[in-house]
Amino acid sequence: MTTIDSTVQLADEVLALFEAQRDWDAANRLWPALWSWRLTDPLGWPDRVTELRAHPLLAHLHACPFTHRAFHKPRGYAGDAVMLDHMYGLTLAFPHPASPGGRLYAYTTNSPAAQAVRARRSRLAALIDRAAARRPDARIVALAAGHGRELGQSEAVRRGQPITFVAVDQDPESLGELGRSYPDVRVEPVTGNIQDVITGDLTFDADVVYAAGLFDYLPDSAARRLTTRMAQMLRPGGEMLVANFVPDCPDIGFMEACMDWRLITRTEEQVRALFVDVPEPDRVVTDQDGYGTVTYGLWSRPT
Repeated sequence: MTTIDSTVQLADEVLALFEAQRDWDAANRLWPALWSWRLTDPLGWPDRVTELRAHPLLAHLHACPFTHRAFHKPRGYAGDAVMLDHMYGLTLAFPHPASPGGRLYAYTTNSPAAQAVRARRSRLAALIDRAAARRPDARIVALAAGHGRELGQSEAVRRGQPITFVAVDQDPESLGELGRSYPDVRVEPVTGNIQDVITGDLTFDADVVYAAGLFDYLPDSAARRLTTRMAQMLRPGGEMLVANFVPDCPDIGFMEACMDWRLITRTEEQVRALFVDVPEPDRVVTDQDGYGTVTYGLWSRPT
C-alpha cells in the first residue's frame, strides 16, 4: 500500500472508493491511515482532524447512524447506552443494509472496538455469575450502568436467582430502559454523579462492583480514587473489575477524527497503577483482550 502524507488526498481516495461501492476497501484504507497518524504524529493530528472534517467524506461517513450519533452526542457524550446497543445489535434504528450508510454501519459496528465491547459484556456477565455462585442473593453494583445489557447474558439471571443489581448512572433515560428491559431482576436504580462515589458521599455494599466504560473518561487522579472507593465497597471474597481502552486501539484514529469520540486510554501497566492505593495492590490481575482494544484490572477482597 502506498503511503499518503496528505489528509485531503487520502480523503479523496477513500470517498472515491465509497462512491464506487468498494466500502470495505475504503474502510480498510481509512482506518489504518488514521490510526497511524494519530499515534505517530500527535502534534500534527489536530490539523489532520480539522482537514478531514472539512472534506465531503465526513458527510458520507455520517450516513452511518452509529458514527453520526457519536459525533452529535444527543445525550451530551459519545459513548452513551444507545451507542452500546448499536454495537450489541439491540436496536431497530439501523439503516437499510444496501444503502451507503447501511454498508458503512456493517463495518463500524463490527470493528475491533465493537467486538471488544461485546466481549466486555460477556466478561461482566461471567463476573455476575461467579458472584451468584458464591452467594445466590449477591449484590452487584454497576457504575455507569447504562442499559445493563450484561444481565441478558447472565446464567444466574436466566435461572432466576435473587441477585440485586444496583445500577448507578447519571442518565435517568438509561436507567428507565434498564428497568423496562429486565423486569424480573431486582434492580435498584440510582441516578447519581460519579463524583459522589469518588468522594464517598455515595457508597454501597457489594459482592461485585465494576465500571466497564467509565474509566475511559476519568483522569488518573479521579480514576485512582474511584478504584480505592470500589475496593472499599466489597464484602469479603468480592471482586471488582475496571476496564479501559488502550492507546493503540485499532479504531482510535477513526473514533477521534470522524466520531469525535475521545477517550482517556491506558496501557496494561497504567491500569495496574490505578490500584496503587487499594489494600494489597499486588492482588490485582490485569490482562488485555484479544482485539487489542481493552485492558482489564480485576481485584478481589480476601475472604
